[in-house]
Amino acid sequence: MTKLRTHYDNLKVTRNAPDIVIRAAHKALLQMHHPDKATDKVTAERITRILNDARDALLDPVRRKQHDDWIKGQEHYHRKNQGHSSAYSADGYEPPPEKPPQETEAPATEQAIGKYLASTNGTATDTETQLMWCRFALGQTWRGLDVQGEAKAYTWQDALNAPQTFNRNGGYAGHTDWRIPDINELKTLLDRQSGATGAHFIDSQVFLKNPHWVWSSSAYAGYGGGSWFVNFSVGIAINESQNFHRAVRLVRG
Repeated sequence: MTKLRTHYDNLKVTRNAPDIVIRAAHKALLQMHHPDKATDKVTAERITRILNDARDALLDPVRRKQHDDWIKGQEHYHRKNQGHSSAYSADGYEPPPEKPPQETEAPATEQAIGKYLASTNGTATDTETQLMWCRFALGQTWRGLDVQGEAKAYTWQDALNAPQTFNRNGGYAGHTDWRIPDINELKTLLDRQSGATGAHFIDSQVFLKNPHWVWSSSAYAGYGGGSWFVNFSVGIAINESQNFHRAVRLVRG
């Protein structure tokens, strides 16, 4: 009989481990399996990716709850069927499925809101640029017709890496080519009319609970470096240090 493999198992922590323990376990295991120290660099790089995914999932409250729900569902299923389906790999690390089983959902429908075709599946297509946007920022979730949770803040480099994990874990709405918009694409979300009503300078009917500051993928080419983001509170693009923490909204197309 094989054993169910979880992010907790990969980091060798208990399921009620606090964030400080998760970070410490990740750091210790990462040092142990660092590719620079390994003779089998391919396996070491694979384990490093699994450890990083486990850390990212367990430090994100929304993803951790999804993972916990998946574990409960799998354990219930295996108790009922007296078996386990997830096996250990030869090196003892195996990435578990990221998402719990989901109930069948009603087909998505679209509504025209301003220049957007806003879908009930949590995406919105700009009819002028043909870009498809997530109606929620990373760290938030789309539930029903609403956005839940708070946007996660990233440094610029971490923001550039975030879509890779997002797409590797299944992406969203049937697509795995989500990315961070460049500054010109991100500025197309600025909406002066919405901002004039006292809301953020963005269509708040389409993009609910929009974070104040959102990174673009564009680095600043001038003196001093930095990268571009949009401040939706005042409706302008700003260049600042890449070490600042800003939110991420994904786009595709």
